[in-house]
Amino acid sequence: MSFKESDIVQFSTVFGRNLLAEIPHFVCPKMLIVTMEDLWPIFGAHLPACAETYFVESMERSRLETDLSLFSDISSIIGLGGGQAIDAAKYVAWRLNLPLFQFPTSLSVDAVFGHRAGVRENSLVKYVGWAVPETVYVDLDIIEAAPRALNIAGVGDIFCFITGVMDWRYAARRGKCETRWPFDESLAQISLSKAEAALAALDEIKVLSQRGIEIMVDALKWGGASYHGTGWNPRHIEGVEHYIFYALEAGTGKKFLHGQAVCLGLVIGLMMHASRCEEVLSAIVELGIDIRPAALDITWNDVFDVMYGLMKFVTHENLAYGIANDFKVTELFLMDIRNRIEGAFSG
Repeated sequence: MSFKESDIVQFSTVFGRNLLAEIPHFVCPKMLIVTMEDLWPIFGAHLPACAETYFVESMERSRLETDLSLFSDISSIIGLGGGQAIDAAKYVAWRLNLPLFQFPTSLSVDAVFGHRAGVRENSLVKYVGWAVPETVYVDLDIIEAAPRALNIAGVGDIFCFITGVMDWRYAARRGKCETRWPFDESLAQISLSKAEAALAALDEIKVLSQRGIEIMVDALKWGGASYHGTGWNPRHIEGVEHYIFYALEAGTGKKFLHGQAVCLGLVIGLMMHASRCEEVLSAIVELGIDIRPAALDITWNDVFDVMYGLMKFVTHENLAYGIANDFKVTELFLMDIRNRIEGAFSG
């Protein structure tokens, strides 16, 4: 099958300023605002006093299910925040069958443009549910005011299209593609074009100009919408880099800034594929995304343990076949990872 970008239905998205202040004029008054406690001092004064609030403390599915009993007489859901708040809002809207309005406070992840919620089941990421927002509101005032590191890290969910396609091609060459997801060059090329557009606009993304924001949003929209629009096919948008991220979360029990951890996995994945590592690592350094383990509050030994166990992890979790299923991790390879990454940030 040959796909065109226009074949994929994307969420209604509005760019503007002071959009949050319009909520009382179009959202049903009996609203629940799903957000993070640390965001409330920043945005609470701009939201209706009559609104109920839910501060997300955990993305464990069991905790979210328990907390559903807290919500009564609610007519609509507003997601306000980064990946966790946005995903929790999707989950609550799905379980309560209520209209959803999404206000991302950063571009750190593509969650706001996807249908399923990334919950945890015993600390492992599971994508479940179905929620289509009435609209995603990209309030430029909010995005520009967010910590720069949160926004810039969103390139992790864009550059990962490169390793996703590499893994898909790797599986195709070995006859290991899933029957439902045979390799499709048209999908691969659309994803790669989004990643290349971001790589070509590093200067714009670095300063978060409006063009830089629009380029990031365009790619993140593709990642979220095309997962569903191609039959829940993740092949052209993620691969080994996300598997390393999942394994890091499971192995360390820590929660990471999504894009930052994905960028670490991205560089390692490109090294496994022996392709484009220096180019992408240079871009990550230029953007100021520190992917050294110390910046993620872990150690190199944590990373090495994950890599030694990666083949077993992807098999046990039944993740899509790729380079991680076959790659033999050696001490020499691990030393190369450490030396390249530490060296890149020491200049």
